[in-house]
Amino acid sequence: MKRRDFLCGASCLLAGFALGKITNNNQDTMLCKKDDFYENDCGLGGFGIATSSHCNLNCKYCDTYSPLSKEEFVTYEQFSRDLEKLKELAPDRELELTFIGGEPLLNPDLTKMINKAYEIYPNSAKAILTNGILIEKMDDEFWKAIKKANVKFSITKYPIDIERDTIERKSKEYGFEYNYDTVKSNKLYDIKTKKVINENYNEQEGFEWSKNTLDLKGSQNYLLKRFNCPHRGINIYARGNIYYCYVHAYIKSFIEYFKVDIPITKDDYIKIADVKDIKEIDDFLSTPKFLCKYCKQCHNTCYGGEPLEWGFSERQITEWT
Repeated sequence: MKRRDFLCGASCLLAGFALGKITNNNQDTMLCKKDDFYENDCGLGGFGIATSSHCNLNCKYCDTYSPLSKEEFVTYEQFSRDLEKLKELAPDRELELTFIGGEPLLNPDLTKMINKAYEIYPNSAKAILTNGILIEKMDDEFWKAIKKANVKFSITKYPIDIERDTIERKSKEYGFEYNYDTVKSNKLYDIKTKKVINENYNEQEGFEWSKNTLDLKGSQNYLLKRFNCPHRGINIYARGNIYYCYVHAYIKSFIEYFKVDIPITKDDYIKIADVKDIKEIDDFLSTPKFLCKYCKQCHNTCYGGEPLEWGFSERQITEWT
């Protein structure tokens, strides 16, 4: 999934400082209005589809809070209605679509959803972000849909012992592209027993595992963080709504599991069924979100996150705070 154009973010950041609107404190008494932080030409260009909220892997520090999630799928019917509505609102846009989770391959409607995505947006880039565990179990209809829609695979290579030859065979048979995003690790785990089976795994080619840290007090400067957020532009479709980023789309699971007081208001999402003009969505995505007060945005070591050894979640609140 591509992030928003870098120049757009850079120009907005420079404009904010030039206007002298950004303060160094974390209080709500800012010297500006939210409208001063509107981002021109940063509207909807695509989104990740929260095909499922839950997952079959249970990663510690999961960015989408999947270990805490109840089983939740977007249905084909809902997805179909909303995609048709978006096409009606912006007939000239070819929206880039990425099927994500949780784990997207868990969704029983996934094949139909891929076919629908191709029907509505035949020329747009499409991808699936998966942990790869279920790839060998997908049927021929699924692979035919992948080929027809030219869907690319982005497979996160976790330090677990699973079959990885299937994707290569299917790629040769159906002619689609795939890539691995490898998690650095010093250990290899058995996915069934969750035990370490190789203490000398030593996978050092890839990215550092880290966590996205939440601020339960809501003391973050949400206006300032608008411009340097690593989630910026990774818009998510879930439950019939468009969210600014995946933290906003999935934080509901964290709130419900730990029963914490993080408010989600009607300003933190926009319901596609209620939209009359695509500019409503563009405006929504181009203005700051109050919910950002609760996110420290350190999900990546490049943004201050601490490198951590990958492992299985114990569902402790300290994994996300």
